[in-house]
Amino acid sequence: MCLPRATQQVPNPMLLYTSDIHASPSHLFSMLSVAENEKVNCIIVGGDIVPHEISGSSAEDPIQAQALYLREVFIPAIRDFKRKRDIVIYLDLGNDDFAYSRPILEKENGGLIRLLHYSKYELNDWVDIIGYMNVPPTPFSIKDWEKPDCMDRPYARGQTISERGYISINGSLEPMVLDLSSHDTIEKDLERLSERIERPFIFVSHAPPYDTALDMIYNGLHVGSIAIRRFIEEWSKKGLLIVSFHGHIHESPNRTGSIYSKIENSLCINPGQGNGMASKFRYILFELSGERLLIDL
Repeated sequence: MCLPRATQQVPNPMLLYTSDIHASPSHLFSMLSVAENEKVNCIIVGGDIVPHEISGSSAEDPIQAQALYLREVFIPAIRDFKRKRDIVIYLDLGNDDFAYSRPILEKENGGLIRLLHYSKYELNDWVDIIGYMNVPPTPFSIKDWEKPDCMDRPYARGQTISERGYISINGSLEPMVLDLSSHDTIEKDLERLSERIERPFIFVSHAPPYDTALDMIYNGLHVGSIAIRRFIEEWSKKGLLIVSFHGHIHESPNRTGSIYSKIENSLCINPGQGNGMASKFRYILFELSGERLLIDL
């Protein structure tokens, strides 16, 4: 199947980037409202799309509640929006979203949405978009999207993690223990993804790069991905990485006072996200002019 480019025949297209819209049930509709009002040509969501609290759900368990939300709220909202603005929407699940529900989104992949994880698409005639959603080990119990970061450093020094947790299989939670010595790492995934890079690209990863303004938690520790930082360094030096977009650590921009860091020659951005019904939806707008990014920071 040949997919149309997201910004085909649009000079200086306007794009919206956000992440972690799970932080409030209202963020999905805020995102679509901003996209409509700003007349954007493309939406990119960097993971974690199912709300922490799903109001009105008749499902008794969290896995089925997430699946029900995707079927009855998320997909219908996207479909209604695209009747008004038929633009390309890139997104995927994040570490708070059960992987069991991903087949629901896969049925819409290439049509209603385009799934980012481990994928590459032509954003326009000059630029690709590449996505990766796995994160290094966390203290949290959902382990569907977690992997050791690198063989030499499976997670950031000083971070508190939990090796034990659950993965969602066949509609139920199954206990699992992360193997921190495994060769199946984020770093290895990115090596394989690198083999597909042929021209300038935008990188979208749920986890932010380690030791930046984008990965600091409330206690001041940096908990981002070392492998993702190395990937950014490599492709920035080669002159092919235009910008990288991230999320995962909602509080980091407030904690550090910045939504961006520069690694080598590339900007890395985490807009952060507000938590709760009364919180402000956070996002950025940017223009793509050929291989150049136009953004007001």
